Amino acid sequence: MATLDQLKTHIEKAKTEFSDAIKKAEDKKNDLTSRQKRKKVKRLERKVAKITATEKMAEEKKKPKKERKSATEA
Repeated sequence: MATLDQLKTHIEKAKTEFSDAIKKAEDKKNDLTSRQKRKKVKRLERKVAKITATEKMAEEKKKPKKERKSATEA
């Protein structure tokens, strides 16, 4: 599985490719390649969010149950 740093570099590269695709497209909203690039960026961002959420949940699981409840309520 890719690490967070690797994903961040992939996201930066995908964003530049997306901006280049937008500049080249005639129909900016409905261009196939720009849509694909945008989907790739969003997919990678979701992957990063999932990894960070998993790490956060792992940290929460280490705490006793009573502390977990008070942390979510606050």
